[in-house]
Amino acid sequence: MAYASPNTSVEAERERQEFFTIHELLHRPELAVFYTDMLLHSPTTVGESVERVPLSSSAAHNYAKSLQQLGAAEQLDEKRERAHLWEAKSVSGMWNGVEPIGPAMIAVYGAIELNEDIQLFVDRHGKSKLSSAIAQTIEYLRGNTSRRGAADALGVPAVEGIAITQAIEKIVYLLKDLDPSIPADEFEVSLPDRALEEAPYTDE
Repeated sequence: MAYASPNTSVEAERERQEFFTIHELLHRPELAVFYTDMLLHSPTTVGESVERVPLSSSAAHNYAKSLQQLGAAEQLDEKRERAHLWEAKSVSGMWNGVEPIGPAMIAVYGAIELNEDIQLFVDRHGKSKLSSAIAQTIEYLRGNTSRRGAADALGVPAVEGIAITQAIEKIVYLLKDLDPSIPADEFEVSLPDRALEEAPYTDE
């Protein structure tokens, strides 16, 4: 096989940065949770995030620095009550060149230990199946399938398919306008505020 010269273009470097950023967020649940909270509330302070997510102040400050190094957030010059404001950026990319990955998927994977239904689903079927469950939930929200249809597509019992789509839809709905990989304008199913209040994240 002939050796291919490395692509050092600006676009290639940007895609590599996206890959490593998404990889880090998907493999560090607490960082994913902190990132999601910051994205939903930007601009916000680290202290305000600590009030919303179960993290210590020192851990949150370390996560903020990690996000800055990953290019997923930046510290602004502005302050609120003497604390710097932070702005999270929507990070997205493609898996194998075909499957979109964005903030919603990052948020769902971060919520594995925050939501019993998601954790149970992963324990039984693995993390790769969770990705398929996210895709099927989006299809449900687009009106292209039912919850039972999603369960059939996933190859899981109806009760599990219903439970996982109900858990995931709350997260997807909160992030639908912040995730370029989600066709939110095609959603046919809406969620009441009461349902969104049960999500592991808030957008207040």
